[in-house]
Amino acid sequence: MSRTATPRRLRPAVIAWLALGALTVVLVALAASVAVGGFVAQKELRAAVPLVSKMQSQFGSDDRTALASSITELQGHASRARGAADTWMWQVAEQAPFVGPTLHAVRESTVAVDELAQGALPALANVDPALLRPKDGAFDVAAIQQLSGPLTEASSAADRAAGAVRGVDVADTPGVLQGPLGQLTGAVRGLQPALSRAVELMPVLPSLMGAEGTKNYLLLVQNNAEARGTGGIPASVVLLKVENGKMEIAQQATSRDFKNTRKESILPLDPEVVKLYDDKIGRYSQDITSTPDFAMSADFARAYWAESFGTPIDGVMSIDPVTLSYLLDATGPITLATGDQLTSSDAVRILLSDVYARYPDNADQDAFFASAAVEVFDAVSSGDFAPVSFATALVRAVDEHRVYFYSFDDATRAAFADSRLLGPLPSTDGDEQTTLGVFINDLTEAKLSYYTWMSADVSVNRCSAVPTYTTTVTFTNALDRATSDGLVRYVDGGKHFPKGTIGTDMQFYGPSGATFVKASFDGVDVPVTTGEHLGRPVARLFSTNDPQTTHSLSVTFEGSPDNSDDVSLVHTPMVNPVPSHITEVSCG
Repeated sequence: MSRTATPRRLRPAVIAWLALGALTVVLVALAASVAVGGFVAQKELRAAVPLVSKMQSQFGSDDRTALASSITELQGHASRARGAADTWMWQVAEQAPFVGPTLHAVRESTVAVDELAQGALPALANVDPALLRPKDGAFDVAAIQQLSGPLTEASSAADRAAGAVRGVDVADTPGVLQGPLGQLTGAVRGLQPALSRAVELMPVLPSLMGAEGTKNYLLLVQNNAEARGTGGIPASVVLLKVENGKMEIAQQATSRDFKNTRKESILPLDPEVVKLYDDKIGRYSQDITSTPDFAMSADFARAYWAESFGTPIDGVMSIDPVTLSYLLDATGPITLATGDQLTSSDAVRILLSDVYARYPDNADQDAFFASAAVEVFDAVSSGDFAPVSFATALVRAVDEHRVYFYSFDDATRAAFADSRLLGPLPSTDGDEQTTLGVFINDLTEAKLSYYTWMSADVSVNRCSAVPTYTTTVTFTNALDRATSDGLVRYVDGGKHFPKGTIGTDMQFYGPSGATFVKASFDGVDVPVTTGEHLGRPVARLFSTNDPQTTHSLSVTFEGSPDNSDDVSLVHTPMVNPVPSHITEVSCG
């Protein structure tokens, strides 16, 4: 009689060891795959950085063959980097503790660079740079409208790239990659909003450039040597006429051409604005730029111009001499009718300081500034500049809040919604950023802001349920007695203060919906005037700086638990650079 063999069952311990071995094999394979992918990705990303830098100049040149070659080379690096990192095994590894955020940041960065290389850059390469320069003083509006297709295509790819890097912190990546990734993701984050804005502007571009009827724009040239909230006093005003893409200077005026002895504001003023800035912002044309509300500045500029000259105005622009110095990097030096030459390195010094010593008479100063305006305008309208260099200079000025534009046409203004061109402060703080501001108004009635230096910092305290924000301005009068004694009366007249002393009015703005807590001057708590403007709490402080003295002014606001962790500070664009830092208080 035969017996049937009974299969032997694996003991639980054996099963466990087999499972553990299989898991080990999978983990080793996963680690090996990610390690190899990581090596390839970092190698290709690092190779992409110099190409992106090189293409910035190639886009503005006429050598499209070289540009096409660079794009093809970049596409190869980007594709290999993405192929190595954007895999299911890599995404599984992202779930691991400690290394997960690093892997995620690297993978998303490869996706962003690839989207840029495969979509945005090839579309932009189809744009003829000559279209971005005027010819015989005019832009070809019809030809520029044809850019709508490639701009839309490039914008869509840039949106995908920006979506990939949104939330990516380069600090989470290995040290060897932080520099390259910082440059690449910075390029993505800079390109996306510019392309998005360009697409939004395309429908209103014909009207904006006078293709549907002549447009009249006022250009305010803000003189930072006498600081005001958005830059300086608008002592020089230029009427620009735009018709079918051709822009010309129709008229020039100075503050002496407007009625500045009125007892009442030229337009009604909000009592809160009067409390924070006084009613002089509506009684003197030199003070219309005192607040960060450029829409109000534009309204006042239009009203003053209508009263004096009657010309209907379609919009108001604003720049400052520092912006002109940036643009001279693209156009090259210009020679004025006076024989003076302006270069990018000396334009600010000449326009904001030297001119007053050379031409003590106001009429001669006005002639000098008028000549500078004409020559700079001619240099720009000639089209004899590199478009990319010119655009880079303009973007730099916009980023520093030195350029503004406000249209009185609803559709055009809507296309600029939430743009920095409408004013330094966003209309409201959203989920993505919390914004504070500090704005400077000189009270000396001289040209001594050229000699001031300041820093502006924000300390964020999240150690309790509700965050607080303390903005501190360190303000220095760097003028010394010897220099003060040598300045002409127009520069250092001492009308309201002793000669060499600078009086300053400062407005500190908190986040949207915040509340004022306290203010201090040189570390001592002081009572101040407070109010609300643009949906934000505002505190008003004064500082009087004798020569070679420094004062520290601080204001604290209490925010909301819903405030974004991303905090920024905007400020008056001064003559001299303004160092600014955001620091988080350590909660011990």
